[in-house]
Amino acid sequence: MDLPAALQQDLLVREHAPLAPLTTLGVGGLAPWVIEPRTRAELMLAVRELHAAGLAWRMLGHGSNLLVSDAGVPEVVLHTHLMKMIYHDGEREHALRCEAGASLSRLVSVALDVRLTGSECLMGIPGTVGGAVAGNSGGSSGAIGELLREVTLVTPQGEPEIVACSPDMFGYRRSPFAGRVILDAVLGLAPATPAAIRARMESVLRGKVKSQPLAARSAGCMFKNPTGGSAGQLIDEAGCKGLRQGGARVSERHANFVINDGSASAQDVSRLLQRVTERVSQRAGVDLALEVERWGPHAAPAEPSDSG
Repeated sequence: MDLPAALQQDLLVREHAPLAPLTTLGVGGLAPWVIEPRTRAELMLAVRELHAAGLAWRMLGHGSNLLVSDAGVPEVVLHTHLMKMIYHDGEREHALRCEAGASLSRLVSVALDVRLTGSECLMGIPGTVGGAVAGNSGGSSGAIGELLREVTLVTPQGEPEIVACSPDMFGYRRSPFAGRVILDAVLGLAPATPAAIRARMESVLRGKVKSQPLAARSAGCMFKNPTGGSAGQLIDEAGCKGLRQGGARVSERHANFVINDGSASAQDVSRLLQRVTERVSQRAGVDLALEVERWGPHAAPAEPSDSG
């Protein structure tokens, strides 16, 4: 695959780049090219040139909620991790404008520094603002869709497109911006004292540290919660905690997490997920749906299914 000359001359690009180190799970093969835009203008240039050349691309932030095939991907990857500015939005009081590559942890920290509350619900989520907007990331304390006031997208022609937001546009792991190129987002927050913000941060994080393997290599929750239920509870009740496939295992702390012990392949993870879904289906009659996004071709399980 030949990359447009303008991109090779003006942007940070890497050819035949491994994707595993760019994900929180740490598995996966190569991308033909990884482009790392540093500014809004560079991201718009990349999209415009790739579209004009007829080349497909994928967006990558922090690499959480992602399972990349061992065979890699055929598309160009736009890695936004260098686009991480966060600043007051000049047109709105108590609002922060965040570039797509800004980490959620940094967003919460900046909000604390300027005495704004609301983003604490994003504590402990290892993602970026762009990825969170695309998937409406959050937890029991709230989701980013409840905070969004405006999102700036990039059209295939490389032009900015501003979309006003309201909470009713979002749902559980549902966002109107899934699959779109996100430049930045404006979050509407509220004034509060640092003590009150820290107390809520500590409360949210304390709950996650207690129940989730935050220090381990994982992609986050692997399955969506079924209506009225908990995927983690169903997996636990099916006896899957500690279940292992190669270098991948189901977390003993939270059954909806798959841990990479350092030697796992994407195939290990895929086979383990298949075993989990079969056990839950057999025990509870529930077909779990993946929350994690899969990139590239994933081989079907090659080993016999569990017998019980």
